[in-house]
Amino acid sequence: MMIQGLEHIGVAVRSIDKTLGFLKETFGAEELARHEYPDLQEISSTVHFSGTYFELIEPTGPKSVIGKFIEGSGEGFHHISILCDDLEKCVGDLEERGLKIVGKVFEGPYRIAFIHPKSAHGLLIELTDKGLPKE
Repeated sequence: MMIQGLEHIGVAVRSIDKTLGFLKETFGAEELARHEYPDLQEISSTVHFSGTYFELIEPTGPKSVIGKFIEGSGEGFHHISILCDDLEKCVGDLEERGLKIVGKVFEGPYRIAFIHPKSAHGLLIELTDKGLPKE
């Protein structure tokens, strides 16, 4: 399993525009891309500053995972994303070691899987071999 490093930090927010405005004014952040995911009932914004990428995730519906997360925990840190060279191999290696992997999406432009927080000392860790869309 080859890990290339941190891909991004995911942050659950009520309003991408308000959070992005704060990050732009305070730190000079730049929005690189914004995508809506109707099936997930969320909007995702890729934000870059000081060599770090953030994913701001805003719910668009009451049944979204992010909406439920904000309801229970409030806005803030949601997950870290780790970039690996081969997602299927990485997931297979981790499952062989006994880690619980959920949310596997091996098809499409944004390939991901998550290490369940119970297998990662409370952290939600996203694995990807493509990274966030940075148009």
